[in-house]
Amino acid sequence: MFKLATIDELLANLGDHTDFATIAKKEADLGIQHLEYDVDAGMTTYFGENGYLVERLSNGLGTPVTGGEVNVDAVEKAGAAYIAGTLSLAEAVKALAAAGCETWTANLKRNIIDFAGPEGKIIAAIEF
Repeated sequence: MFKLATIDELLANLGDHTDFATIAKKEADLGIQHLEYDVDAGMTTYFGENGYLVERLSNGLGTPVTGGEVNVDAVEKAGAAYIAGTLSLAEAVKALAAAGCETWTANLKRNIIDFAGPEGKIIAAIEF
């Protein structure tokens, strides 16, 4: 099964502006089926088969999510730019937090990322 050190090495080799489809393919090759990113905490949980999971408690990029109205257009724009590799993870986290996105879940089998706001309500779903 995959380990955090292996994921870190993979991401470091890919760099900051790699399209998410490439990242997802490489992570899936490690056995990752889906992942969830918490914007406020900068925490990522990677899920494998049979309930296997690995957690990164913080990547140092945690950003407080703006309260109030969720800006759906801004979430879609930032999400699409991150998926395309135009925004780095650090840039995407800032933009998504400002737009009211609290988490995102990437399903590496279905090739889709669900961006969610308060109470886990899905704001946008973008395919990669």
